[in-house]
Amino acid sequence: MDFNKAYNYCIRLLSIGDRTSYQIVQKLKQKNYSDDVIDETISKLKDYGYINDVKYAERWIEDKSSQPGMSKKSMYYKLIQKGLDKELLNNIFNEISINDYDTALASAQKKLKSLKGDSKTNKVKLFSYLAGKGYSADTCNKVIVELLYED
Repeated sequence: MDFNKAYNYCIRLLSIGDRTSYQIVQKLKQKNYSDDVIDETISKLKDYGYINDVKYAERWIEDKSSQPGMSKKSMYYKLIQKGLDKELLNNIFNEISINDYDTALASAQKKLKSLKGDSKTNKVKLFSYLAGKGYSADTCNKVIVELLYED
């Protein structure tokens, strides 16, 4: 009986949006289901293809990779927070191509509109902003050179 309730609860959760197996386990633990019920539920959801961490990560990365300010590094750590395995993520990130420069440039262009001050101050602020988003120092410098030293 507990299995059916847990399973139906998970189906409702998944109808709202995709989740990782870790997120589902956490939700079931919050509802105080036993480890046996959780294991059986996760197994059944995986068998039916309702949860698949690899597909989840690939879709999530594809969706977020075009958003300004979303660096490869920040995506990696956000997915780790969602309970995905580091080895799995390393494999996925090695297979796909993400252009950090384009997203950094778009993000910096947007940020630059709100910055006030001289060029030197804006350079420091932009660098800090981009570095905080997870972009490499090399990418930050290239973007700053393009935006602030255009003639």
